[in-house]
Amino acid sequence: MGGIFCDLTKAFDCVNHDILLHKLQYYGVRGNGLLWFKSSLANRKQKVCISANTLNQETSSSWEEIINGVPQGSILGPLLFIIYLNDLPCGFQQENKPVIYADDVSVILTASNETELKTQISQMLDYMTEWFSVNGLSMNMNKTNIMKFLPSNRQNNNFQFMHHSKLLVAANNTKFLGLELDKHVNWKSHIKKILPKLSAACYVIQRLYSSCDINTLKMI
Repeated sequence: MGGIFCDLTKAFDCVNHDILLHKLQYYGVRGNGLLWFKSSLANRKQKVCISANTLNQETSSSWEEIINGVPQGSILGPLLFIIYLNDLPCGFQQENKPVIYADDVSVILTASNETELKTQISQMLDYMTEWFSVNGLSMNMNKTNIMKFLPSNRQNNNFQFMHHSKLLVAANNTKFLGLELDKHVNWKSHIKKILPKLSAACYVIQRLYSSCDINTLKMI
C-alpha cells in the first residue's frame, strides 16, 4: 500500500471562474443561484502596496481585476474549491481512494506487489498532472510526497523509481491534515513534533496555577 500527498501551488488563487461556474451549473446550480455566484466572483479588484516606513511613503500598483481565485477566509471559499475538485476522482481506479479536504489532495493506492505499486503511482501522477493542468491548477512535484507504507519490522526498504526521467524517492514521513504521518503508520513522528509545544503549554499552566482558579486553568 502506498500514497501520494499532493502540494498544489497557490491552489485557491488559481481557480478559473469560468470553469467553476460551468461546474456549478453542471451540478444543478442554475438561475438566480448561479447569477449570485457569478456576481460574487465578478468585479473583484486588487493592487499591491509597498510601504517605505523610513520615508513615510507608499508605492502602489494600479487596480487590476481578479479573473481567477476564490475568496479565502470564509466558509464559501473552501466549499467552492471542493466543488471545483469534485470530478478529480472520476479517473481513479476503483481500488484507489481519494482523500480531499479543501486544497489537501491525497490518494491511497493498493497494490499486490512493489512493481504494481510503482506503476499505479506513475499512472496516477500522469492523470492528476493532466487534470490539474486542464483545470488551471499546478502540482508542485518538489513538495509532493509519495510514500510506501511498511510494517515496523522492515526498516531498510528504499522505495524509488524513475518517472519521466526524474527520480522519485519515497518520503519517510509527511504532513497529512495536520498530522505527521510516517511510513510505518504509527504516532512516533507526530508525538515527537508536538511534545515541545505541549511542554511549553504545561509550563505556562504551572506558572498560572497560583493566580488562577481551576475553571480558568481548564479553559487555558
